[in-house]
Amino acid sequence: MSLRITTDKAVYGVNEEVSIEVEVKGLTSTEVVTISVMRDSTGVVRKTIEALPPGAVVTEAVRLGEPGLYEVTAKCCGFEVGVPVLVLKEPNEPVRLAVVFHNHQPIYKLPNGHYHAAWAFHHTWFPEFQPIYDVGPYLLHVRLLSKYRVSFTYNLSPSMLYQWLEVISKGVFIEGGEAVEFVGPWDPRTNLVREAIDGYARLARDGTIEVLTSFIAHPISGYLIKEYGLSELIKWELNEGLRISKEALGVEPVGIWLPEMYFDKELVDIICNAGLRYTVLDAVYHLGESIKDRSSIYRPYKHGCLTILFRDTALSDMLSFQLNKASNAVESDVNARRFIIEVLSRREYAKGGVVTVALDGENWMILPTPNPYAALLLERIMQYLAKAQEDGFIRVVKPSSIINEATEEVKEIPTTSWLGSPSKWVSEREDVQSRLWSMARQIIEGWRVYEEVFGADEELRMMMAMALDSDFYWAEFTNPVHVGLWAHSIMDYVNNALNSITLSLMRGDGRLIIRVANNWRREASLIVSIESQGVGTEYPLRIPSNSQEDVQVLTDGEVQISLLTMGTRRLVRGPIKVRV
Repeated sequence: MSLRITTDKAVYGVNEEVSIEVEVKGLTSTEVVTISVMRDSTGVVRKTIEALPPGAVVTEAVRLGEPGLYEVTAKCCGFEVGVPVLVLKEPNEPVRLAVVFHNHQPIYKLPNGHYHAAWAFHHTWFPEFQPIYDVGPYLLHVRLLSKYRVSFTYNLSPSMLYQWLEVISKGVFIEGGEAVEFVGPWDPRTNLVREAIDGYARLARDGTIEVLTSFIAHPISGYLIKEYGLSELIKWELNEGLRISKEALGVEPVGIWLPEMYFDKELVDIICNAGLRYTVLDAVYHLGESIKDRSSIYRPYKHGCLTILFRDTALSDMLSFQLNKASNAVESDVNARRFIIEVLSRREYAKGGVVTVALDGENWMILPTPNPYAALLLERIMQYLAKAQEDGFIRVVKPSSIINEATEEVKEIPTTSWLGSPSKWVSEREDVQSRLWSMARQIIEGWRVYEEVFGADEELRMMMAMALDSDFYWAEFTNPVHVGLWAHSIMDYVNNALNSITLSLMRGDGRLIIRVANNWRREASLIVSIESQGVGTEYPLRIPSNSQEDVQVLTDGEVQISLLTMGTRRLVRGPIKVRV
């Protein structure tokens, strides 16, 4: 036997009709159902329905004349279920709510062009939430948004869009099992990926949702900048991510999602110079000591040229880690109501501001295993938000609509993540992560030497992005194979290029002739450093691809020759000693 109770909304005005629906399944005879409405453990309404036939659905209506939190319950056959409802006075102004979802997957691609995991596709086309829904979380978001039209904000990570664009344009090879699988643009599953990307693009163009961009991969950018000085690579990753966002969705993003909310002050100019105006950070770890009162976290702030919204950490984590544990449809319904009620409980503190909820868009529904009732929770939240918005209690807003309201300046924001430290990516599994970061340091050094000699190289930068994607360093998902293969490919690429710079020595007319040849496909910029008899001389060279340049030196005795980079004087070749 099962007993279910619900109401048509989660929030009502004073004396508004509350429509209560009770369903009883599995009865073998007529039974009595008691409907009660409680407030502060005190009964307000009690109705008894006698001789309820098997499989019946009964609707009752009540009016509640006092503001407050009520519990509407049904009892039958030794079972009792209930749902909360909130009754409020007519609002002077709605609570503004920004809901920001980060839908992301790293690029699970190997240097051979094959994918070693298909999660960007699997979480789109696979029916993970049966028996309630027949698609994965990324497509489910689209279908529910199309139904309820709530103005959520989405970071569709460029790393995920990259994979979607590839499968719908030319297909992908996926390793795993006994054979490599090819999924072509004509595959029926690809049509579901196409539905997802077209759906998000349509919803963005018609103004239902707002889209945030990000980097082409998923780096912990603040950490990489502070610890390794990778501002130039991060700047390139952002420009490339922005390009992918525009190509895939056909809109111009206004804001950026920082992966893992990993902030550093050096990111501010990088973000603004890309034409982006705002981001979302964590109230606890980023606003921290600047919190003066309970309303502080609900105001937008200026930080240099950037506007910052700080997420309500407690409310965001409540959805991520608590409400998502619903194990049946009744719990999904109750938890959705709890979410709405929690939003409205902040109405006094959020006056004139905005409650920001920001979290992953998929992980709370699929980890540790896909939960259809977490997916149902998403639908119920959208359903109740749409009704609360229609009634004027909540207004779901896009961040871009309120960023011009920022007047206060937050001057100091620490370099950290939503977790408050880098340990999840750096030291929580030190035995593995130390090896990953050792490889990272090696390729960073190799990349720096390469670019000083040959300049910015799009192919190599993409390889660096693949190797430094933070998802492969996360403690529970460390992937030494992915990082190792990309690190090996990067060092091969760098060494092949540097080994294409050759040096030969000749004598002629009493001079030492130093011939530097560039057999790489890009122009090389180098310094020929010569030390002779305690005197050092440097000769800067720019050598076109497949060309050579000579340096002639009039000297005798022992000469030491080195090839250096122009900027930081890193050693490219040598030192070589020769007696003249």
